[in-house]
Amino acid sequence: MYETIINQFYSLVATGLDSVYPIYPADFKGEPSSVPFLKLSVVFAKAERSTYQTKSISGLVIVSIYYKSGYGQKLPAEIATVLDTYFENKLILDNFQTSLGSLQFLGPDKDDTTLSRADYSAPFVYYGE
Repeated sequence: MYETIINQFYSLVATGLDSVYPIYPADFKGEPSSVPFLKLSVVFAKAERSTYQTKSISGLVIVSIYYKSGYGQKLPAEIATVLDTYFENKLILDNFQTSLGSLQFLGPDKDDTTLSRADYSAPFVYYGE
């Protein structure tokens, strides 16, 4: 079930967004092919069973946006608007629902101060099993 959720998020961005901005897993350590670039991670919050014995899992999809420092907040805001079209309020596979997206500006990246980082996130619930 967890793998299904992660794969679904990667397949959403593989339908066109990855041709505009390189997308890497959150633990990517290599050199990105270009700047700006994105890192995708899925954070699972809780799992529970309903009275009908259906398991649900909630969590957060996080897309970290890395861009050149010193250019302000316009570029990550534009990218977040594009991310909304992929992640915000989507019903996926009849049992997978995302909610409203949000954007947080985090400032200079701790590993590379020539880059700044902003995080786009959207909560989700997956109903299955």
